Amino acid sequence: MMISLNLRRKAFLLLACAMLVLGGAAMAQEDNWPTSSEDDLRKLITGATLTGEVKAEPPFNFSEFLASDGKSRGKMIECCKPEQVVSNGMSYAGEWTLEKDNLCVTYEGEADKICWRLQVKGDRFRMTDQKFGRVGEGQIRAGNPDNL
Repeated sequence: MMISLNLRRKAFLLLACAMLVLGGAAMAQEDNWPTSSEDDLRKLITGATLTGEVKAEPPFNFSEFLASDGKSRGKMIECCKPEQVVSNGMSYAGEWTLEKDNLCVTYEGEADKICWRLQVKGDRFRMTDQKFGRVGEGQIRAGNPDNL
């Protein structure tokens, strides 16, 4: 039994409409993260540790302390085992700054700074790159609990 061209076209349009509606609902959920001012972000992350996952290929976990003097120290590990970050992670360091709602870090040995739009909801954060969209998320922890 052959499906008519007209019926396939209607099915395709219905599927496309459903994808738009569902995609719009998903985007609405994604967009309910508030935008924080630079001052609010500074209060939240200065002297705190950001611990989370970067959705790269391969993905990796990280824990990074943002000291009040503008220095950052962290560890990262490939794959998705946050409990191994401190014990097995690769150490790194750099300098951080805020530029509006962007967290910018220049890592040791790198010429260019890397900036992410940082959004915060409670003790959770989300990092977004202008080119790649959401690239990371995790938790803000007070102080330097990992002794980085």
